Parts: sequence; structure tokens; C-alpha cells
Amino acid sequence: MVRRGGRRLRPGPGLSGMAARGRPWVGAACIIRRAAAMCAPQAIKRECSMKSMSRRALVVGAGINGLCTARALVHRGWEVKLLEAGPLPNPHAASHDFHRLIRPHYADHPVYASRFGAALAAWEEVWRDLGATHYVPRGMVALSRAPGDWSERAGISLAAHGIAHSVLPAEELASRFPHLETEGVRSALWTGQGGALLADRILAGLAEWLAGRGVRLHPHTPVTGVDAAAGRVETPRGSFSADLVVLATGVTLPDISPVPVPGAEPRRCTVVYADIPPDLLPLWEDAPCWIDLGDGDDLWGMPPMLGLPAKFGCGLDTRAGDPAREREASDADTDRILSHYLGRMKGAERFIPRATVANFYLMAEEERFFLRQQGRVISLSADSGHGFKFGALTGEDVARAIEDDRVEETARLLAAL
Repeated sequence: MVRRGGRRLRPGPGLSGMAARGRPWVGAACIIRRAAAMCAPQAIKRECSMKSMSRRALVVGAGINGLCTARALVHRGWEVKLLEAGPLPNPHAASHDFHRLIRPHYADHPVYASRFGAALAAWEEVWRDLGATHYVPRGMVALSRAPGDWSERAGISLAAHGIAHSVLPAEELASRFPHLETEGVRSALWTGQGGALLADRILAGLAEWLAGRGVRLHPHTPVTGVDAAAGRVETPRGSFSADLVVLATGVTLPDISPVPVPGAEPRRCTVVYADIPPDLLPLWEDAPCWIDLGDGDDLWGMPPMLGLPAKFGCGLDTRAGDPAREREASDADTDRILSHYLGRMKGAERFIPRATVANFYLMAEEERFFLRQQGRVISLSADSGHGFKFGALTGEDVARAIEDDRVEETARLLAAL
């Protein structure tokens, strides 16, 4: 068992509004209320052939992929409406959190590594639109404990794609990463690029940007039916139609998509936010983000930053789950995740939990991204547990595919095939 900081976790600096044991929070102020209030639901009756495209798009889902696709379409001159099943931003969206990792490390799907540079460039365009950079480049480390393990394979991928990196020998690790337990570690794979994308700020900023450019935002408007031939969706607030509909609804996509999503499965991912004891904080002063600590536990996370506590994840703990019933995190979740860090980080038994949060994302076949079109409807799932970092690029990819009528080719690109 790991020591906890009391059964009720108390918000501290940088965690205003963070609730205990997995209850959702909205980290950014909902800056689009005024715009949303103007968006009374209305049915759109006019039909239009694709050849005489009037360039009206309906994007369903205001997670990172829906927001970025809407943004890219606006840049291309489309008239866009955006529907979201919950509030804007939605704390139940897979995209929603204080931050998400961005890293080039890919051991088993190296094509995604090859797109890392393009992903960074796409985010630069977003920062230009938002007038702020929501990226903290802390660098990224992965540890190798056995020949041919995940970290070593990721290093091969980085080298193959010309991505700057270093392989640090074992004797350098104690001084370079003093917060890590390095016994049994063969080497460390280090990149100066990579770090944290400030997810909640990005989501709120994109929603504000869209509202400011005439995009009609419709929160609390879940889609209950889709007519692919007509380009129409049904909601409890009426029908909406457009020349093209993009479904980017995350875990609910298989329920409304007119085409099947192979291998689709909602996955429950639990993370722990925890304070580092004061006497250990000097060891964390220059700590990078981490993506793998060896031995197959799939440990990943972020050091304290911007007043937030450290974030601890464990891929081994991710499992299939029910988003409607399993969003409440438990003390057992906290203990289980932090127990994986015993012997991996110094003083892990003394980490002080502040909040444990359960979120859900849609896993697609072989952890790839999914894009398919039927009639006037495009179904998009670009998550599989690693999609946020590509959000800006995915939006550009999808908008370009629509403009150039190259959805099938883009689907192969997104799937890293």
C-alpha cells in the first residue's frame, strides 16, 4: 500500500477545482458561454449535391480532433457548425485533462514517429491562432532494462527517421536523472523535444477561437441518429444537416457511425496526481516527462509543472471499461498505480496523492487511427491512447482530405499503413 494524503484529496496551488477520486473538473474557464447562448438549435432543410458543394460542414464532437478539424475547415473557407453532447469544454471528453504527453517515441508503429515533426509544426500554427503557446518542452526519457525492449526499439525508430535523440549509458543516469531508481537499467533514450501539451487550455482556446470566427457552437446536443445519404443528424434538440458531416465523438463513435469501427473498444485509463515530498523536490528540479521505465509496466507521466503536481500513469492498468458506470476512481486505483512506481522512483512510497482521475478513450484496431466515409458522413477516431499529440495535424489531414477528395488515402496515412 502507498501512503495517501488523507481520504479527501485537497486542492492546492494550480489545482483549483480539481475534485477528489476522479470526479471531473473543468480546468479552464468556460469562455464560450456567450457564444453558445446564441446558438439556438435549428433544423437545416436545404439539400445540396457534393458536386455543387456549398461548403457547409457539421462537426460532431468537441474533443481535440473535432475542434482541430473545425478549425482547419474554417481556414479553408467552410461554414461550420459544431455539436457537443455535453458542456464545452466537456470534462468527460477523452481529450480533457490539465496536460497530455507529446513525444516522438514509437516502438511498434514507427510511421507515427515519422510524423512527429509535422505534428509540432501543426501546433505552431495553432499557437499563432490562439495567441499563446500551450506547450511545455520538458524533454522525454525512456529507460531500457533488456535487449530489444520497448525503449530500445523506440530508439531504432528515432534513428531511422532522423529524429534527434541520445542514448545515455547507465553510468550517467544517476547524475542526469537523480529522481529515478536506476539499478538494472542498461541505458536511457532521451529527446530534448517532447513534453506536455496543456490540454484544457488548448480545448478552451480552440472553442473561443471558433466562436470568434462565426462557428455556431451547440453544447448539450447529443446525436441520436445519422442519415449518411442526406448528411443529416438527429438530436433531442432537432435535426442538423450539412454538405458534409464529421463524426469525432470519441467513445460513442461506434454507436452512431454509419460504418463499423474495427476493434473499437472504450478503454479506462486512470492517472494519479501526487505531490513530491519537499525533501525530494530538488531531485525533480530538471526532471523530464517519461514514456517508459522498462520491464513492461508501461509507466508514463509528467513532473510537477506550472503549479500542478506530478502525474503518474500506468499503461498496464489501462483496461476495457464502461464509460457510463466506471468514471469514479477509487482508493484501490490510487494504490495500484502508485505501487508500480515503487523501486522505479526514489521515495515513491512517500508520494502524496492529490487526485485520482479515471477517463475513457476509444481504442481502435491495432492502436491505429480510423477514418472512413459513407455518403456525406466521415467517421473519425484518432485516439487509441496516443492521439492528442497529433490533434492539430489530424485536423489538417482531415480537412485536406475533404478538400482534395482523398479520404481513402488519408485514412491509410492516419492508420500509419
